[in-house]
Amino acid sequence: MPTETTAVGMPLDPARWVELHGDYLFGLARFRVRNPAAAEDLVQETFLAAFRGRERFEGRSSERTWLTGILKNKIREYFRKSGRETPATDLVPEDRFSQHYFDEVGHVVVEN
Repeated sequence: MPTETTAVGMPLDPARWVELHGDYLFGLARFRVRNPAAAEDLVQETFLAAFRGRERFEGRSSERTWLTGILKNKIREYFRKSGRETPATDLVPEDRFSQHYFDEVGHVVVEN
C-alpha cells in the first residue's frame, strides 16, 4: 500500500501505525484503565477509528499525537460506559450484610 498524504501533503502511513505507535498507545491505555485486555481493545478501536477518519487528519500534529488524542477519547468513552454499568455482584448483598440486616425470610431487621 503506498503511503497516503494529509490535506497539507504530510505523509500518513496507516500500514505502519501498529509498528510505530502500538507499544506507546498500549502502554498509555494500560496505565489509564489498569486492564490489559481492555487496553488492547481500546488501542484496536483507536487504530480502526483513525483509519476510518484518516481523510480528516490535517497534519497539524504528528501521527502519534493524533492517535493519542483518539485513544484518550476512547478511554473517556470506556469510563463513561463502565460508570453506567453496575456489575450484578454489586446488586446482591454480601452474606455478612444480609445476615445482619435481613431475617431468614428476607424481612428487614430493625434494631431498637
